[in-house]
Amino acid sequence: MSVVRHPEHPRRSVLGFLIAVATATVAMVVVSACGSIPNDSSPQPIKSFQREGATNAAPVPQSDMDPEALVRAFLKSTVDPDSGHDAARAFLTPVASQQWDDRGDALILDEISIFVDQRNEDSVRMRLTGDNVGTLKSDGQLLPASGRVETSISLTRQGDQWRIDGPLPNGAMIDRDQFDNTYRPVSLYFSDRTGRRLVPDPRWFYSGQATDPTALVNRLLGGPAADLSAAVDSGFPSGSTLRGPVVGLAGGGVRVDLSGIGDPSSRDRTVLAAQIVWTLDGADIAGPYVIDADGAPLAAERASGWQPADLRSFDPNAVPSTDVGLNVVTGGALRAVTDTATVPVRGPLGSSRDVRAATISDNGARVAAVRTAGDRRLECVIGDYGGDVGPIVSGVSITRPSFGADENAVWVVVDGKPVQWQRDDDGTQTVPVEASSIPRVARGAITEMQVAPDGVRVALVVGGQIVFAVLSTNAEGQVSLTSPRIAAYNIGNRAVSLDWASPTTLVVAREAPESPVVQLSINGTPAVGLLSGNVSPPVRAVVANASTIYVGDQRGVLRLGSNNGQPDQYWTEVEPAMIAGAIPVLP
Repeated sequence: MSVVRHPEHPRRSVLGFLIAVATATVAMVVVSACGSIPNDSSPQPIKSFQREGATNAAPVPQSDMDPEALVRAFLKSTVDPDSGHDAARAFLTPVASQQWDDRGDALILDEISIFVDQRNEDSVRMRLTGDNVGTLKSDGQLLPASGRVETSISLTRQGDQWRIDGPLPNGAMIDRDQFDNTYRPVSLYFSDRTGRRLVPDPRWFYSGQATDPTALVNRLLGGPAADLSAAVDSGFPSGSTLRGPVVGLAGGGVRVDLSGIGDPSSRDRTVLAAQIVWTLDGADIAGPYVIDADGAPLAAERASGWQPADLRSFDPNAVPSTDVGLNVVTGGALRAVTDTATVPVRGPLGSSRDVRAATISDNGARVAAVRTAGDRRLECVIGDYGGDVGPIVSGVSITRPSFGADENAVWVVVDGKPVQWQRDDDGTQTVPVEASSIPRVARGAITEMQVAPDGVRVALVVGGQIVFAVLSTNAEGQVSLTSPRIAAYNIGNRAVSLDWASPTTLVVAREAPESPVVQLSINGTPAVGLLSGNVSPPVRAVVANASTIYVGDQRGVLRLGSNNGQPDQYWTEVEPAMIAGAIPVLP
């Protein structure tokens, strides 16, 4: 399990599942069951959910459409946001079109049903119901949702064709299949508060907008999504704009012409360039990226254009190199896994019989572990990998530690309360993390807390549910978990372990015979079940990196990765670590 308790203190029971209902202007009926987890026929743990491209353009009214067909076509046409949903307005009477306020958030609806309540020769009143599976914010952020939508729609005959002629709810309702076929996620990038790393901010773009550099840069200019605003910065000063569309260059690449940039420091100019370059590169818009600011090159030495290689230190997908590979906790000790055996790690953690959980920093330099401390207590210790360790906090229950963006910060939940250990030029300190926002979203014990590689997002297991939150620091230095939300509504409340495979992708182990391991993106899409054929539930632990997922089931440790770039088709036993109770540990 991810939370560690002294053997004399049994794990608390998981509290009930809290159903959150999306807010809308239409009537909502709470549903008591979450959706199923789809199987991914080709699991790829190293990638976030992606689509190849947009298909199925928005439909137009046809003369032979009956009322139900017209309403369904209208819901498909609302996927096109261009010109104030002009495509959808073609299905409305002029009066209804004038009255419809399409601005604001859009509801993504699945399992849509349409019933006729009243009908005569020239008018029809219909009732539409559907499952709300997502909310598309006006800035392109997609948030998971749950609930039942019900609204009435009136139609009237105009000549030989039907048109919608009733007051429509504010905002748009979009058919899920049409959304899936026409929208694509792209990560915008903003900097963390240190100005040293980029943080992904996934947004969804309609059709060709996802590869339109002007649309992407304008979204960057609009700033981060609301949940990230207290934790990230932008290199774009307030009031900065594009002087015109981003244009292609004859020899390849694009030109971005900005105004209102002012006279920022060299460092701020570099951060601004990194945001643009890595956002466009991630959307498959190739460089060089010529960036002008107020009529002059953003940086004189890059007048001919920037390339990702010029900003390699900001690479959001970079993985620190390390010689440390898979480790396991078994027999109360931390052991390294070789091709043929497990060998004790040098230092006290390798010779111990008291280690209950451990985490290694991404660069392999440091290790944090939870071990029995006597007197019915546990302690979290930290030190160099293979070296001495020292205690940083103790308690009756302690979760598996998590390093932040580097080896100088560790996060852990002690007796239900998150704390942060930090090392800087002034020494070390352990401080509480304010977490009062979490019970508003999910109730129960926090049994796992893992910080994303960007050091900004956090994933928690709360009462068996997966919750995303953001690490924010106020002017007084108080660190808080802010903007919590249920990560996905199709996971249920049986999660026991999780880990970040990348800054945008999470893997989760569940106490469930079906889909015991699932993959989840931060972009708002539902969780996807990974292969489970030769996994022996219960799965107690999961760890992951950019290429491989490891789980600990009742027999030992298994891996799922890729072979010559192709995803594995089954879990492979890690022979030296096929030890009952072994818990995998990765940098």
